[in-house]
Amino acid sequence: MNQAAKHLNVSQQTVSTRIAKFEKRLNNRIFWRGAAGSSVTEVGSQVVRVLEGLEGALNECARGLETAVGVGVTEDINLVVSHTVAEVDYPRWAAAYQRAHPHAYLHMRQLNSREAQRHVVEGQAELAIVEGHWVAHELHERVVGHDELVVVVPAEHRWAKPHNHNQPVIPSASASETRAAPVTKEELQSTPLVLREQGSGTREVVADILGVLSPPAGEFGSLGAQRTAIGALGVPGIIARRAVEPQLATGEYVEVPVVGISFDRPLRVVWSAQNRLSDPAQQFLRFLVDYAGGRGD
Repeated sequence: MNQAAKHLNVSQQTVSTRIAKFEKRLNNRIFWRGAAGSSVTEVGSQVVRVLEGLEGALNECARGLETAVGVGVTEDINLVVSHTVAEVDYPRWAAAYQRAHPHAYLHMRQLNSREAQRHVVEGQAELAIVEGHWVAHELHERVVGHDELVVVVPAEHRWAKPHNHNQPVIPSASASETRAAPVTKEELQSTPLVLREQGSGTREVVADILGVLSPPAGEFGSLGAQRTAIGALGVPGIIARRAVEPQLATGEYVEVPVVGISFDRPLRVVWSAQNRLSDPAQQFLRFLVDYAGGRGD
C-alpha cells in the first residue's frame, strides 16, 4: 500500500480507501490485510490480471485515437534536476525532447543532487538528473554524459600569473595570452575556495578528490551565484568549465591547472528501483540515454 501511494503521489490512506470502495463494489476481498502487510487474495489475483489487460487496452486505445485525429493527450512527466544540469544542459535537452514530443509536459523542479535523489526515493518525482559519483541504493541509474570541473581565478589573482604566484598579474588583452602556472593539491587544500553548498554534486566531487579543505571563502546554492562570487570575492573557485566558458574566453577568469588532478564527474539519470516508471517517463529516459548521452549533444 505504501509503495502504491508513493508511485501515485497520494497518501497511503487514499489508496486504502479506494481499494475498500472497489472491494465493496465487487462484493469480494482483493487483499488480505494484517500486521505484516497486505497480500492478494485468489480473487484479487484474477482481478489484477484483468485490470492489467484493461490498462494495456486503454493505452492502445489512446495511441489509436492520437493516430486518428493527430492530437495526443498531454503526457505529464515529473522530474527533478540538479542545479548545474538545470542551468547548463537541461534547457537544451527539454527543447529537443518537446520538439519530438509536442504533447509532453515536463514538470521540472531544480534542487541539489542529494535532494533531487531524495525526491525520487520518496516518490515525489519519477526521474532525477544529477551529477557526481554518489547514488542512493534505492535507485537505478544510467550515465548520460560527463562534465569537467576546473579551478578558475579572476585575471587579477596571483595564480593567474604564468610563472610566479607571489606577484599580482595585470589582465591580458587576450585570453590566449594568459597561461596560469599549475598549482598543487596541497595549495588547493590550504586555500579558501568559492564552493557550492553541501549536498551538491559539485561539492561531493571536490571533497572526494581533494579530501580535507580549508574553510571556504564562500558557499553558494546555485551555479550562477558561485560564478559571480569568484569575481566579486577575488578568490579561486572550482566550477563546471561550461559554466565559465564566456569568462574564460574574454580573459575575465583564468583557468588554473592542478598538478596530477582532473575533476571529471558523470551526469546521471536516476529512477526508483521500487516503482515502475510511467510510459511517458520511460520514453523520456530513453531519450536522455540516446540524445544527451552523445547522439544528439
